Amino acid sequence: MEGRKRRSDAIFDNFVCVAKHAIDVEADLFIHSGDLFNKYYIPRERLDELIRPVLEVAAAGIPVLIIPGNHERSQFPFDLFHGAKDIFVFDRPKTLCFTLDGYKVAFAGFPFIREDSRRTFLQALAESEYDSVGADFNILVTHQAFDEATVGPADYTFTARRSDTVVRETIPEDFEYIAAGHIHRYQILEHPLKPRLKFVYPGSIQRVNFAEVDEEKGFVVGEVLHDRIETHFIPLAAWDMEIVEIDAGGRRTGEVEEEIRSQFWRFREDMVIRFRLTGGEGSEDYSGIDFQEIRAEMPPVLECQFMLKIKKRWVLR
Repeated sequence: MEGRKRRSDAIFDNFVCVAKHAIDVEADLFIHSGDLFNKYYIPRERLDELIRPVLEVAAAGIPVLIIPGNHERSQFPFDLFHGAKDIFVFDRPKTLCFTLDGYKVAFAGFPFIREDSRRTFLQALAESEYDSVGADFNILVTHQAFDEATVGPADYTFTARRSDTVVRETIPEDFEYIAAGHIHRYQILEHPLKPRLKFVYPGSIQRVNFAEVDEEKGFVVGEVLHDRIETHFIPLAAWDMEIVEIDAGGRRTGEVEEEIRSQFWRFREDMVIRFRLTGGEGSEDYSGIDFQEIRAEMPPVLECQFMLKIKKRWVLR
């Protein structure tokens, strides 16, 4: 639990860095493209602390746009920002307009679509009524998967056949920029019919799970240059993650425990390590391993996980 608390603090520290950068450069606008919170339920006193960077950005006179993502969609605490100046939440399909550096910019958005987004996305977009505004720039803020987005160490690619994947070609060409969330890897996709229209995923600000083990983390800054939006990626500190494989099949408990201890040289305070134990047919094959004692002996580490392979399932200990 202590390791997870430290991981949570590290994520928050990175978010503070993003907010501070926006304030330092006097950004015109701040976009959070979903999953401001990673859980459905967070104690209210903790929420008040977590939104402090958002409030500080808004207090600096920088409008903040937030779209509810899939992680907090069902229990998004909209009342957190009631009455807060310059904080705007896309709690329903809508379009918000701002004058930024002399340009009229329209931001269309709506909450994460959980069911069949491939079919219903354009309907939600139409309900935002963005096309009736007449802006110099139309920007879409969204939290969905688009086709050809890739994730994970094996570069899994979302295809247009999936019901939870929106086809890029269907997005109207009168947009100039897509501020996209949901995919944790930083990447930029092009509109097939309008290559200058970019689908920009800044990715998560920290490595959340082992599917992101080698991914660089950071955030994206965009600016209007020569009547088009250009972006650059700013890296953030990301903890190391490492997986150690141990075959426990047919071995005595003491032997397995000693092999785990033999890997303590890998441990550092800023890393997350996972031991994957294989070879057991049932939980009883691992029952003699004293994980609590091993954790008490191990050197300081951000978090240590044990995953047990039981037939075709992985069980976290």
